Amino acid sequence: MAGSKRQKTTGQASSSGIGSSSGLIPKKWEQISSVEENDPRLYRQDWEWAKFRDGQSARVWDTEKNKQLSQYQDRKLEAKLWKWKMVNNVNTPVPTRVICERVVNVEEFRNIGIVQMLERLRWESVLDWCEDNTSWIYLSEVCECLSTLKLVNKNESPSQWKLVGKTTRGSMTMSFETMNRIARFDTLGVQAYDYPSIENFLDNHLNINDAEQLIDVILPTHPGGDMKRKHISLEGKILQGISVENILARFGDRGGVRVSDCRVVHALLYGTPTLSWRHVVMMNTWATRESSQRRFIPYARLISAMIVQQNCLPPESLWVSKPVEEFNLAYMRKNWKIEVKFSGNKYTVTDDLGNKYEVRTAGAPPVVEEDVEMSEEEEEAEPSGAQRPRQRYMRPHREINAEVAGFVTRRRVPSYKNFDRGQQEIYDNVSACIGEGREYSQRREAWEGSHGSSMLEYWEAQGTQRERMNKFMEEQELFQAMQRSQMEQLAKMQEDEAARRRAWEEAEAARRQQEEESNRRRWSAMYVSQQMAINNAKVLHDQERHHRDYQAGLPYAEHSGWTNYSELPYPQGPSDPTPHWPEAVGSSFIPIPYQPPPQGEQRPLDNYREMFEALTGYPYQPNPPMDPNERYQR
Repeated sequence: MAGSKRQKTTGQASSSGIGSSSGLIPKKWEQISSVEENDPRLYRQDWEWAKFRDGQSARVWDTEKNKQLSQYQDRKLEAKLWKWKMVNNVNTPVPTRVICERVVNVEEFRNIGIVQMLERLRWESVLDWCEDNTSWIYLSEVCECLSTLKLVNKNESPSQWKLVGKTTRGSMTMSFETMNRIARFDTLGVQAYDYPSIENFLDNHLNINDAEQLIDVILPTHPGGDMKRKHISLEGKILQGISVENILARFGDRGGVRVSDCRVVHALLYGTPTLSWRHVVMMNTWATRESSQRRFIPYARLISAMIVQQNCLPPESLWVSKPVEEFNLAYMRKNWKIEVKFSGNKYTVTDDLGNKYEVRTAGAPPVVEEDVEMSEEEEEAEPSGAQRPRQRYMRPHREINAEVAGFVTRRRVPSYKNFDRGQQEIYDNVSACIGEGREYSQRREAWEGSHGSSMLEYWEAQGTQRERMNKFMEEQELFQAMQRSQMEQLAKMQEDEAARRRAWEEAEAARRQQEEESNRRRWSAMYVSQQMAINNAKVLHDQERHHRDYQAGLPYAEHSGWTNYSELPYPQGPSDPTPHWPEAVGSSFIPIPYQPPPQGEQRPLDNYREMFEALTGYPYQPNPPMDPNERYQR
């Protein structure tokens, strides 16, 4: 078990693992110091701060020890006073009073039920966020930052707080947002946590905001007087040991217990109040800086990592080496005298005072509880031979919160001590049930008293909202019906328009057909009339030609035949070509094909050639040219 591989919790963000071999890749703006390990300047760092220890101006805080540092309202003076308190009447150097966060072995502490308590508040990153960090702590810059620290937005919600401190390169800001850049802390959400004031949380006396019977629940064996670590329950001892390093850090009096420790342990054990780790860190950091008696440096790794991450580290910053140590079972056994043993599917945790508790492993078979009543004689009698199974009692009732636990304690009658163990268990279980019922009734009545009227108003507002929504839905339905009606009217109009267009197209087609038929008849009549005129002209030409040929002594030749009107082509319009006929009387006519006489015979007009040429003055051409397209005038 000790040699098994460690598990990491979820929620790890971009931690400042500068200079380590963890595999994390630094951001490009994260610049580590250029000072190497063998640099002699590291061994010559001045932590005596003699000029501040012996300065007269810084001694003003010695006479006003109860005054908070920020009340001087002078940042330079505050820086001197802070360094003066760190070295005044102190024999140990500053580096030895630095509290560095430790890594918790998540796997080992999960086996004994500790990790689950921190996961309930979403504090799992508190356990091992610094596992991959370097061992270098830039202590001079951390001191410079703490000495000039300033709380911004103090009067606003704690989630808006900012602790701003100056370094030699810039200003470092500690806030909820910047801490979440290191790791994912408080993942329940800002609204899910309770935020007590600094005065109430760090008050070493009980106040009105504390849980009922807080001291009796956390320190069940406390006899009165000073509260010691040995009075805490066994689970509380482990949680308080982790708290003074990683949660509510402090340097001295580790064996004592303060009320603020009880508040943190109660939150981890019972889940109430739901504290925010980032809020606790900021309150403790600010209170440590403000007090003249708190002479240590808390959360050194966190502040150093934020200085590096916010690029506030000078290139040649000096550092001190603080190796990352670990909380594990060996550390508990050596320093807290707490041992863990594993046997039979369960882990048994015991301390040197005889306190113990058991945690069963996941997947272990359930324990069958038996209620066995034994008489005092049987209890006192020594078993002989084979031992019988050990007596089992009812499992103690687990109270839901501290109020019920306090009620169980208060309800115990004086004769409770005379009851045997089984009767005490039964009596406590009944008391716990009664306490839970009363607590539920009180919470119900308190809720009705504080929220009853507001809930009635809320329900009335909900009823009004429903009526308004119903009216809105009716209006929407009416609007949609109107839209449907308009769409139907539009569709009908479109259908009517389409019908009108179809009727117009049909009428237009009929008109065009009628017009074409009328044109056909008109052009046909004109064509026939033209052909008749051509035929009449042909008759006249035939008569004239016959008379001329007769006078000339030429043989009679018939003209072309008559036109058959039934075989004429169908005319298509004025652009349709027609046969080449004379257009009217007096125009050219189609020449008669010339028949040359047989060879050796005289032509008919050879005797008259010279006479015709002498009379007309033109060369005689008895036959027209053969080109039918050439036009002749009579």
